[in-house]
Amino acid sequence: MYIHVSKDFAVALQEQEDFKKFKLVIDAPGKDAARLSTALDGVATLDPEGHAWVSEAWLRQQNTAAAWQDGLTAMIGVARKYNWVDEQKKAIRAHIEWPNRAEGVR
Repeated sequence: MYIHVSKDFAVALQEQEDFKKFKLVIDAPGKDAARLSTALDGVATLDPEGHAWVSEAWLRQQNTAAAWQDGLTAMIGVARKYNWVDEQKKAIRAHIEWPNRAEGVR
């Protein structure tokens, strides 16, 4: 699954059934950091090392089916083994992809 930020800064969870891949794909212009930050408010925060910390609460709101919730719990369990979960912030680390890297800001 991945979180997609479109060129118009719309945010959506894509490929929800793929619990093996977790990333944030930002097609929106990275040079507009303020607008990107607003779009990701409540969804994820970007860290200086180039990772996103995605809100578990936001993820859980995207699909309420019990089987999907179980899959998400299992995915978070795997992430926890690699220290990719911030227990205090209730956030999961995700890789960021900038398809338009020339516009991306890291």
